[in-house]
Amino acid sequence: MNEKRIGVDYSELHQLDSPTNRLIRESIWGIEDDIGQQSFITPRYLDQLVPRLSIEKTTRMLDVGSGAGGPAIYIADRTGCKVCGIEINEVGVEVSRKLAKNSGLEKKTEFHLGDAMEMPFAKNSFDLAISLNVLNVFEDKTELFKEVRRVLKPSGRWAFLSGTFEISGDEETKRKMARGYLIPQYYDSLESYKEKLKLAGFRIEEITEYVADFRVQVKKWRDAYKKHSSMIAKEQGEENTRYHIEYFDTYLKLVDEARASNHLVICSNPE
Repeated sequence: MNEKRIGVDYSELHQLDSPTNRLIRESIWGIEDDIGQQSFITPRYLDQLVPRLSIEKTTRMLDVGSGAGGPAIYIADRTGCKVCGIEINEVGVEVSRKLAKNSGLEKKTEFHLGDAMEMPFAKNSFDLAISLNVLNVFEDKTELFKEVRRVLKPSGRWAFLSGTFEISGDEETKRKMARGYLIPQYYDSLESYKEKLKLAGFRIEEITEYVADFRVQVKKWRDAYKKHSSMIAKEQGEENTRYHIEYFDTYLKLVDEARASNHLVICSNPE
């Protein structure tokens, strides 16, 4: 990512990260693609998403599970839109606010500490809601989708990027994947997502599957943990380190078996 072009100083994220996390992030994204994401996305995903969702200066956008705020701030800087993030992790909100302030984007962004299952926003507050590779942490996705729909304006759009899985009945794989990135995960197939969106009242507009670049990112995570395993173990413990390597090995195997993928789902609120 060209930092001069977008005008955001993402080095603030590296100063707040631990030394081990900086090594992991450098192995996965390098300086060019590191915008504070804790997922499989790259700036190129966002560069493609902006025109597809017609995000412009007048758009009021919600980021569900905004993490450290990097992707939301990237979009605000590129488009001039107003972005509101909701994140349950206190450190994530703190980092997001600091990054926005230091980048001169605090008037374009706001970040709230809270649970997306019960958001502190009025009905019909947003033109657009997005979520980037965090939906697997929500157990009751139908109720989450209903809450997202509540805060969207009539004809508002809901776009999320999420891992999708075909692991029903495979208890061993479920065990290996259950903790995710140290957070309990609740995996859905694409068909399950479709059904839950329908129950929540959304109309699906389009679905795009990412495979090749998604596999590249999963492999980068796995390779980074293997490369820096001894240092990670000193900081996070040997058990957590072994678990993460097994997790990413399993994830990569599922991708190669066409049992895991990454889908972008774009929906509209039909009201």
